[in-house]
Amino acid sequence: MLPVYNVLTDQEVLRIHEASLKVLEETGVFLDHPEAQRILSEHGARISDDRKKVFLPRDLVERTLKITPSAFVCGARNPDFDLEMKLGNLYMRQVGGPISLYDMRNGQMAPLTMKDNVDSAKLINALPNIDVSSCMTPQDINPVTYDVAVVKAMLENSQKHFWALVTHSSHLKYELEMVEAVAGSKQELKKRPLFSGIFCVIDPLRYPKDEIDRLLLWGQYHIPVRVPITSLVGANAPYPLAGAMTQINAEFLSSVAIVQTLCPGMGLWYYTLLQVLDMKSGRSVANGPELMLLYAAAAQMSRHYNVPSTYSSGTLTDTQAHQALYHYGSTQTMGVLMGITEQGGAGSIQAASFYSHQAMVLIDESMGYLKALAQGIDFSPETLAVEDIAANAGKGEYLSSKLTIKYLRKEKHYVPKIMDWRQLTNWEEKPDTMVDRAEDRVQKILAEAPQTPLPPETQRELDRIMAAADKEFCG
Repeated sequence: MLPVYNVLTDQEVLRIHEASLKVLEETGVFLDHPEAQRILSEHGARISDDRKKVFLPRDLVERTLKITPSAFVCGARNPDFDLEMKLGNLYMRQVGGPISLYDMRNGQMAPLTMKDNVDSAKLINALPNIDVSSCMTPQDINPVTYDVAVVKAMLENSQKHFWALVTHSSHLKYELEMVEAVAGSKQELKKRPLFSGIFCVIDPLRYPKDEIDRLLLWGQYHIPVRVPITSLVGANAPYPLAGAMTQINAEFLSSVAIVQTLCPGMGLWYYTLLQVLDMKSGRSVANGPELMLLYAAAAQMSRHYNVPSTYSSGTLTDTQAHQALYHYGSTQTMGVLMGITEQGGAGSIQAASFYSHQAMVLIDESMGYLKALAQGIDFSPETLAVEDIAANAGKGEYLSSKLTIKYLRKEKHYVPKIMDWRQLTNWEEKPDTMVDRAEDRVQKILAEAPQTPLPPETQRELDRIMAAADKEFCG
């Protein structure tokens, strides 16, 4: 693997860590959950007199960092797609939550449907460089229990690990029951979690009660969680980049302390999903060099703590196809150079507001390129080819070389499926765009997608659980 890019000096890493600890010990976090307060207090935390804040001392934070897993398994319905989340591995995750489908060919939007969500799962099953599916927000199903219905659809159609977004802890109980039914037992689900969750800190430094309730449920099954830090620099986080980084890291460390105290040994990611407030217009900006510096600093802090990292490179996009392609390429490249374990946002348009099938396959294409790049070069004595050069230089060609024949399959070179390196005159004969070719690939994959039904008894159990959720929440 290629070496990663460090934006911080060793001294700056320690300064961020120390500043973050000072914030947690002296400012604390807002956490109004009596049971969580009781457990944290038993482990050394101090509770404010009004019972609204928790102050996390250095030794509690550093003890919980030591038991935070440096690697964990993200299982899949098809075990061939199981993932090991750890520093040094490189994965790509679909965008979660969009409500609209976007066609990059004509700029047209439509409400996202359950079929679109299912089609995205089928696409990802076939795309080699998209490793994790996500739940989106279909607009054509019951909005009260849509999150439970989408988890059911993902279990029925996705062969890969997927990420669930949950509206309330009362819904999560049904989702966990469904996933347990597919896994076979609670113990099997603990060993190979088929999906992963989310545990949100609300900037700045605030943990709502239902987030803690969800965490306790995730913890019963040992489901790994992403801990999104959603700072808007200059609005709910300090404007100086160093100050923003202090709050970002303090929120990560507070999440570690809470997760590992309430659910010891549970896997989590250092997850940054950042924006900057444009002080001239009042708009939030989801791209730019300032954000890349913060993402690089956060990635370096994750390596310092030996915890897998994730950020949503694919969401940093515009609706214009040519500009979106630039954003995909630049942010994904930066993610690889920064050593991000899991990049997210595949298929996203305009900060995850929209989802696009074409964008999904374009990001799969660019991720294949970057994974090949990240492998670096094999400099073994044989590949240095001294003898091969001596034997073939005089002939003027290496096509017939034994070394070429040996490494033609062993050292595979990247072959694009959508990028077209035709010369200009050849392209003018068939002037299709990358987006056109992406749409062709979408249609080919969906037309050839195999049927992967669950066992009948499992399908009946999912139907029963869905009906029970609808009965409780919809009457």
